Amino acid sequence: MAILNFTLSEDGVAALRDVLTCMNKFSDDVSLEAKKDKLILTALNQSKSAYSCFTFATNRFCSRYQFEGSAQYREKFYCTLHIRSLASIFRSRVGGDQQRDREKESTIDRCDVAIEDGPGVKSRLIVKLVFRNGVTSTHRLLFEVSVPVHAKFDRDEALHHWTIPSRTLRQLMEHFGPGVELLDINSDGEHVNFTCFTEKTTNGDEVLKKPLHTSIAIEVDEFEDIEVEDKLRIVISVKDFRAIIQHAGITGNHLSARYSSPARPIQFSYPGDGISCEFLLMTVGERGNPAQKTKKGKANAANVAPRQQLEAASRRQSAAPSEVPQPVEQPPAQSMPPPLPAASAAKSSVAARTSLFDLRPSQRPPPATMRSEGLFVDNDQEWEPVRDEEDEDAEESARLEWDHSNQPNASAMHLGRAVAEENGEYNPTPASSAGLEPTQRLSDVRRLGLFYQGP
Repeated sequence: MAILNFTLSEDGVAALRDVLTCMNKFSDDVSLEAKKDKLILTALNQSKSAYSCFTFATNRFCSRYQFEGSAQYREKFYCTLHIRSLASIFRSRVGGDQQRDREKESTIDRCDVAIEDGPGVKSRLIVKLVFRNGVTSTHRLLFEVSVPVHAKFDRDEALHHWTIPSRTLRQLMEHFGPGVELLDINSDGEHVNFTCFTEKTTNGDEVLKKPLHTSIAIEVDEFEDIEVEDKLRIVISVKDFRAIIQHAGITGNHLSARYSSPARPIQFSYPGDGISCEFLLMTVGERGNPAQKTKKGKANAANVAPRQQLEAASRRQSAAPSEVPQPVEQPPAQSMPPPLPAASAAKSSVAARTSLFDLRPSQRPPPATMRSEGLFVDNDQEWEPVRDEEDEDAEESARLEWDHSNQPNASAMHLGRAVAEENGEYNPTPASSAGLEPTQRLSDVRRLGLFYQGP
């Protein structure tokens, strides 16, 4: 007599396979509990420190679900199965030539599951797999009727909680090396620290006894919702946490954690497509500061306060250069007050920052000179070449030659004019003011016969 009958699609078989793979990391046995509207799989490890529970919504997860019940099991039916044997039935299969029949690699068309139990009937779980290549396989697995164990968790007692995308935690686990056993979760106001370590020594005779100690800090902005006690340390098993993160990464949903204090269980939960996933892990650790808490609500609300502070700071910085200093009356020297403590505190804070971040003392730029204002223009007021008296007389008696550009030598004229201005002998004529000066004497021009001379 079949107590339970249900049918799974190809996606349902893949989801069930992922669930069994995750539960196999907690225990070797799985408890199945069937009701009229849902199917529950639970597992508890041998040390009773880790509990996993997957609840399947039959109207979404199963294409067909029928719970008949019996005289002994009217409301629900429960049994215990071996996980590895059950997971091997739903494993992925590849058959035939992979290069030629890649599209027909023995994918499952549907899966029919039935549970038979009753007087004179062997207690068996019958799984019938129908593949798209025309192959049908039937598997029969014995089970044991036993009451499942459910762990209880009080959500009202768990005041500390946070929610984060599972993809972020999956990237975090990639940084943890092998050989670690424990994971310490704590917060320091702006960050949540995930530290993995181990207390087991590899070799007692060596100095380096313990493996790698890794700590990763995640900003509070990465969390969707967080409210935890500052400096509260919660230590859990890395193996259990890794198994949770791997399955949560497959679903791609947000993972939520709730806990109260060390030595109390922590709950990890996340939804799936027709599946509700829940884990309970025992913890150890230390209490933090109950007066201080790290909080964050919605993402938009969390960014309002920092943005306002940044805008206020930028306005102060932009307004500071444009302010005009007001004249301050200097008191007499005898009544000079002592320096303000705020100024000394500011100098000390600047000195502290300099000593922390500046490895070498800063070099002051050289004082600005008049020559630095122009790289290629000589400053006549700063330097003037020494000239002999003969050169000065020769320059005064020298005649100007013809310039095809019709422009006087600006540098020579400027130099002579500067000397004349210093001596007070420079008197500009109208011609020189206009910029035109004679180039030859009139008597020399008349000798050339260029001009007509009348009788």
